[in-house]
Amino acid sequence: MGHVRKRLAAPPSRVGWITVSVVAVACLAGSAISPGVGTTSASAAPAPKAVQSTITGVLASFYRPPSPLIHARAGSIIRSRKFDVGPALPTGTKAYRVLFHTTSATGGDLAESGVIVVPGGTPPPGGFPIVSWAHGTTGVASMCAPSLDGTASLPHLAALIGDRNIVVAADYRGLGAPGLHPYLVGASEGEDVLDAARAARSLLGATASNAVAVLGFSQGGQAALFAGEAAQAYAPDLYVAGIAAIAPVTSVLELAPTGDLPPPSGQSAFTAMVLYAWAHHYRSFNLASVLTPAGLAGLSQVSSSCVDSVATLYDAVAPTQFFLPGWRQAPAIQAANQANRPGRAPTSAPILVVQGTADEVVPYADTTQFVDQRLCRSQYDTVDYLVEPGTGHSQLLSQTAATVDQWIQDRFAGIRSVDSCATPGLGIAPAS
Repeated sequence: MGHVRKRLAAPPSRVGWITVSVVAVACLAGSAISPGVGTTSASAAPAPKAVQSTITGVLASFYRPPSPLIHARAGSIIRSRKFDVGPALPTGTKAYRVLFHTTSATGGDLAESGVIVVPGGTPPPGGFPIVSWAHGTTGVASMCAPSLDGTASLPHLAALIGDRNIVVAADYRGLGAPGLHPYLVGASEGEDVLDAARAARSLLGATASNAVAVLGFSQGGQAALFAGEAAQAYAPDLYVAGIAAIAPVTSVLELAPTGDLPPPSGQSAFTAMVLYAWAHHYRSFNLASVLTPAGLAGLSQVSSSCVDSVATLYDAVAPTQFFLPGWRQAPAIQAANQANRPGRAPTSAPILVVQGTADEVVPYADTTQFVDQRLCRSQYDTVDYLVEPGTGHSQLLSQTAATVDQWIQDRFAGIRSVDSCATPGLGIAPAS
């Protein structure tokens, strides 16, 4: 683009890839909101009926878990199936669709699907390091699983494999394997991302290292941040070397639509999916208290199709047609939003946050405030904040791919990360 990127030199000593046409925001399950925090109690607000479309065709049986599902440790492989990666990847690369165990929001056992891609050749001592990819928004229906497309959904895969990394990608629970995807429930997606790395170790044994870097975009950026916060407690068997969050969503309500005109970048579609998923997951509010009759009628589309179809319905008209006045202020919505904001616990691994100043989905100002106030000042995290002037949401991942990939390889090599928090103003120039 011809601009000069503002970055920091190494600071003094201090202790301490899918592009979606609508929006990509992050999700992780397991955070519990106490009954009674909403406008209605948890017992008084039944979950909306889940009518999600399921996978059909030759892969349907693969994504259907055994019944009953025999309990096993999170990350354990239920089944795997090798598939052809095509000529674009280095010779010897192997790829597998996998079904593996993960942890439900109540601490139980459930099945999740994903993809594992392995470099050819002899692994280094200790095994190949793992890059766990956290994808952007695809929808809440099980048929919206990225793994159905094999490796096509994995950004810059050839470069990551060429750098001798295993690449894993969780679909997130409820996508692929049956269930309802808890969209934008932070704790669940963070666990999903970590359990996908565990699944690689379960499948490949000594070929896979316990060193993991998490890379996520938009929805997956939030998932990556939650994974970093949860890693030490949830997955102490993994060594998380770095967390890379590209245009991460840090507050759903800051992105929700306003005004009397159709939103420019899919805000109504993702908000409808969020409310549907949160109502089902938390059961702390009734959808009739936040959606108009037209909004409620559109939920059949939300639960049975993927993001582009939802966008066609919800983003064609003004938000006031679908969302009731004052819905954002409902105590249950405020509580759910707060529970799913990253920056709730320190991350021991270095963090890379990448943000474009012209992002029409995830505002630059919001990300900058999040890095400054929550990651740097509240938690004393080590954060390399990379700002791309003039770059929009859909261009950010591809435009920064080489820089992000190098950052990941440096973390695996043990090279010290830049710390923007150590320099006043995060070491960045104001957005023009």
